[in-house]
Amino acid sequence: MTLRSTVLLLTGIFLLNIPVAMAQDTEVMEGRGELEMVLIHGLGSSAEVWDGMLPYLSGTFKIGLFELAGHGKTQPVHKPTITTEVARLEAFIKEKGFAYPTLVGHGMGGMIAMQYSIEHPVDVHRLIIMDSGPVQLASPDQKKAIADELLNNYDRFVAGRYSVMSPIEDITDQVVDSALKTDRATFVSLLMSSFEFDMTEQLHSLPVPMLIIGSELLFPNPDQTKAILEQIGFGKARAISFKRMGQTGHFMMLERPVFTASVVRTFGMDAAHLFEN
Repeated sequence: MTLRSTVLLLTGIFLLNIPVAMAQDTEVMEGRGELEMVLIHGLGSSAEVWDGMLPYLSGTFKIGLFELAGHGKTQPVHKPTITTEVARLEAFIKEKGFAYPTLVGHGMGGMIAMQYSIEHPVDVHRLIIMDSGPVQLASPDQKKAIADELLNNYDRFVAGRYSVMSPIEDITDQVVDSALKTDRATFVSLLMSSFEFDMTEQLHSLPVPMLIIGSELLFPNPDQTKAILEQIGFGKARAISFKRMGQTGHFMMLERPVFTASVVRTFGMDAAHLFEN
């Protein structure tokens, strides 16, 4: 499996549907701005991944940090899927009193944010997707091989995949540690549920303004941006903006928190802004 395929696997593009069981509510609120924003981390991460960006967003946005079940400080639920996490996100948004938030999703969090926006298009102000896509591209053979690895070599599989997500050693150590601390059953269930997920056809009718933020790891060549966006499932999107984050691995919010926050803040305030790639 190539490096780029590894990134696609764990971001929810290349990769894991049942009644909802609520996890313990450990999500926290930050911010004092008039606009609203909900940040959704990816598989194997936690709400703490956004800490470096919060000081640069909290003056503009009321911020909610949604944490996936079985991640960070949030308790696991039975057999979580993308569908159950979308339902948990809906409950979180209602409970915290958000009326019209911008959703920011990283990796699998991006898949969750997209599905929520498709189900609740009039309730989402803006949609910001970071290194994620609307469809799972793994072949049947790759899915079987991944399932076998998760069953027989779980720790080695997880550590190996997350060890190539960032070029910065300290950040690599941090993301590997976070992934290995994630509840094992949760990690497997979410990853496997993403294998059958496909929102490509629904994006054409989605009216929510959408920004795709792509790391250099996922978009190594700026000249191939359009082709990669189509390859990972955005070819039928009604209208999208795109921003390539140079000199970044998958965890751009850890590697370049100030710049990432500025991009997120700009689009959250003005979806008509034209980004230079």
